Amino acid sequence: MRELKINTGVEEYLLAGKVSVSFNPTDMNFLERLSRAFSELDALQEEVRSTREKLTDDREVFPIARELDGKMRAILNDLFGKEICEPLFGSVNLFASSGGMPLWANLMLAITDEVHGAMKGELDAREKRIAKYVKKYKNSP
Repeated sequence: MRELKINTGVEEYLLAGKVSVSFNPTDMNFLERLSRAFSELDALQEEVRSTREKLTDDREVFPIARELDGKMRAILNDLFGKEICEPLFGSVNLFASSGGMPLWANLMLAITDEVHGAMKGELDAREKRIAKYVKKYKNSP
């Protein structure tokens, strides 16, 4: 039996050299989950910020941040369908910052950059492929 190989666009990515994830960066279902996760994570970040403003003792924020960190980890793990937070972040709270951004945001922005790059690459590849077939079959019966 002859087999036709079909590229599904699923790519494997190694996150910070610690854990791999696989997804098609142009898959609208993945993009929808990514968008939803970003909104949920941003809302949790805002919840910590607004809660902290209301507290009289800064130490009261620690159990709240710990609880919301657990929710953030669940959102990220669900996005990729596997445990990524423990190998990637260890026990560091996802509200911690690096490069001026919370850890969760650094991850989400890296994924978003990859998605945008992949979309642009796919558009360029599509145009080249269509041009190839138009040239090849232009004068065919």
